[in-house]
Amino acid sequence: MNRLIPVVLTLLMSAPVAAQDKDADTRIAERDLREMKQILPGFYTNEEQVYFQSNLDMAEDRRLPRLTLKIEKDGDGFKATTTSSTGRQTEARLEYRVEDGQILSREYRDGEVDCERIFSREFNSFRGEGCGGMVVADAQGFQFGMPDNPFHMLRARAFKCWASPRKADGTYAFYNDLVLHDQGGRVWIDATDEHERVGFRIRNVQWPTGINRDSLVLYTYRGDDADYAPSYTWTDPSAERLAINTRWLQVSCTAGDATIIPNINLKTGSGN
Repeated sequence: MNRLIPVVLTLLMSAPVAAQDKDADTRIAERDLREMKQILPGFYTNEEQVYFQSNLDMAEDRRLPRLTLKIEKDGDGFKATTTSSTGRQTEARLEYRVEDGQILSREYRDGEVDCERIFSREFNSFRGEGCGGMVVADAQGFQFGMPDNPFHMLRARAFKCWASPRKADGTYAFYNDLVLHDQGGRVWIDATDEHERVGFRIRNVQWPTGINRDSLVLYTYRGDDADYAPSYTWTDPSAERLAINTRWLQVSCTAGDATIIPNINLKTGSGN
């Protein structure tokens, strides 16, 4: 009888501890899922990855196509819209839940369950396994696909800009509330009887090799040439404002969606 007492005590003590551990795992997973849901919505693109594939002369059979990904809150889940470089769009609904102390996701296409993933927390990122591959999400964006050559989808930051192209008489036209993003977003202002066609673009350049520092870059374009930027300026990637004056085009961009009303000289561009 005396020998049975320690065994009984061990069983009585271990049962509530196991239940507590399970509850703790569930609480941790629920906290992690709340944090993961906060970072999911946004607009993502692999614009930088595609650019440097060509810039670094990557082998053709390893180059990935350009993609954009938009994730929007949709009830208790999310709607994910993927657009290819050809303009083809696919949509999926993403739903998440906690089960047995783990984060589980379901991906629906055309109303049917397409696949499921299990997510785990890795420091400041979340790693999902399933659906024929892996996905890693953090505040900067996503990686998904084959482990040795994944898509790198960076989160885009929205900017609202105003622009003033120089007119034939030396004064400046004015356009406001021009919206783009820092992952290769571009705006064109069509030609009128008073000024030529002009455009501008923002990139958050992240160098994959070398010692160059990452930069937020504003490019300007004129006429029908969409490839060559005759002028550009750059600053720190965390900057909230970015501007340029080429004398034939003034542009000022501010992060966010606020409308900026500048006090500029539309007559001479002299800066007075």
